[in-house]
Amino acid sequence: MRTRRKTEVIDLSMEQVSDLIQSVKSCNLTDEQQKIILVLIEQIVDIKRTSEERKAALNRAKRLLGSSTEKDKKDTSETKSSKKKKGHGRNGVDQHKISHTFDHEHELNAGTLCDLCGKGKLVNMAPKQIIRLIGQPAIIAELHRPERLRCSGCGAIHTAKLPEEVGDEKNTASANALVAVYRYGMGLPNYRLAAMQKAIGVPLPASTQYEMSEILWTKIVPIYKELLRQAANYSIFYTDDTTGKILSLMKDKEERKAKGERVGIFTTGIVAKGDGHTVNLFFTGSKHAGENFADLLNLRNTNLEIPIQVGDAATRNIPKNHMTNLVLCLVHARRNFFDCYNSFSDEATYVIDQIANIYKNEKIIKSKGMSVEDRLKYHAQHSKPVMAKLLKYAKDKTDKKEVEPNSAIGYAFKYLIKHWECLTKFCNTLGAPIDNNTAERLIKKAVLHRKNSLFYKTEDGAKVGDTIMSIIQTTISAGVDPFEYLIILQKNSKAVFKNPQLWLPWNYTNMLKSIG
Repeated sequence: MRTRRKTEVIDLSMEQVSDLIQSVKSCNLTDEQQKIILVLIEQIVDIKRTSEERKAALNRAKRLLGSSTEKDKKDTSETKSSKKKKGHGRNGVDQHKISHTFDHEHELNAGTLCDLCGKGKLVNMAPKQIIRLIGQPAIIAELHRPERLRCSGCGAIHTAKLPEEVGDEKNTASANALVAVYRYGMGLPNYRLAAMQKAIGVPLPASTQYEMSEILWTKIVPIYKELLRQAANYSIFYTDDTTGKILSLMKDKEERKAKGERVGIFTTGIVAKGDGHTVNLFFTGSKHAGENFADLLNLRNTNLEIPIQVGDAATRNIPKNHMTNLVLCLVHARRNFFDCYNSFSDEATYVIDQIANIYKNEKIIKSKGMSVEDRLKYHAQHSKPVMAKLLKYAKDKTDKKEVEPNSAIGYAFKYLIKHWECLTKFCNTLGAPIDNNTAERLIKKAVLHRKNSLFYKTEDGAKVGDTIMSIIQTTISAGVDPFEYLIILQKNSKAVFKNPQLWLPWNYTNMLKSIG
């Protein structure tokens, strides 16, 4: 059987297509032959363009659904040839939180002669440091057996008192904290931890794990409310949302849809920055990002300046009845060009390269540790001309009709021009960020949780999850161990209820010192 010959694929730019058309016209062909060939060329170009635009639309849809980060294949050669950044080797001793330190004495003593050369004397030096990683089950079970005595006369039973640290609760503060960190901090489903605990001989059903998380939630709610109160008065807010799942809201979805009610379920991530602190917040339910942000701003002091809001151009992200200084994400504008790179490589490459220059400037600013005032001056001097050149390029392409308005590249240029003012706020507004990557990194935590744990059963369960996730991610941003922090909050719950502002991740150690 004769094998089919593999068809050779040739990629042509639009300039090469134009040259080919001119060559066909100049050839010694009849008018009918020229017409046939030219029509074939136009049809092939249209098919190819339609295919690439569909791919671009598919890429945008995948991104909206939370697909993986873009990977620019054209930069792989540069990445391979570039030197690796420092900090990718082994973790040093200072990177580990040491549980126990053991000192081992030498059999020789300082001041004695060296047993190798017999001439020099031994002197003390810093001990060698060796890290050993010890494995242990996630949650272990302790058996306490208080002695009991029974009176032979009246039958009364006398039971020995347990130490105060044992307490009356079966689940300790550390067990509650660990279950919460696994589930809401790292996205480990309850059923998976239950299976692991059963395998090691310490059963911990999924229902029990939720009860433990709920007990923890009742003790840390004051911290969450205080974080909301303080975050509302911060100066910069990054907002983003993704889809969520709450089973109780999905049951009557069709009925509510028929009534014209909103049936979508969303998880909003808000990163608030101010006063040298960062607060990460989650809200899961039927509200969009703008509505959740408006609820947060309702707690804001009305005497404060208008805050900066960073996000994308979706109208649902804008809070009603509140003024914000909107900064649009430059990365969103860039992605529109990246999505159509294969179809319009020349235009997309130019825009992407120009935006890369903006990030080079931002890198220089960070490396020099510039203040926000100096950062604004630097961008005004070096980035503003680049952005102005980019705007002129976009308007030339659209005004001269060099791009199809309804094509993927046409949409990318229209987005750039329409939202130009908000895309360039970093050049004229003090402290305005370039992109919304901060919120997008946070929302990935919710996506991880959704992929692994799938859903919340009820709205109350979503509130528990949002509260714990918010506190864990805020604690991590503050450079604090969330496991240890949640234990401390539980052990000092009465003091936390009275003065939650003194037990936040960035100041709770002061309270621990004051109470000894």
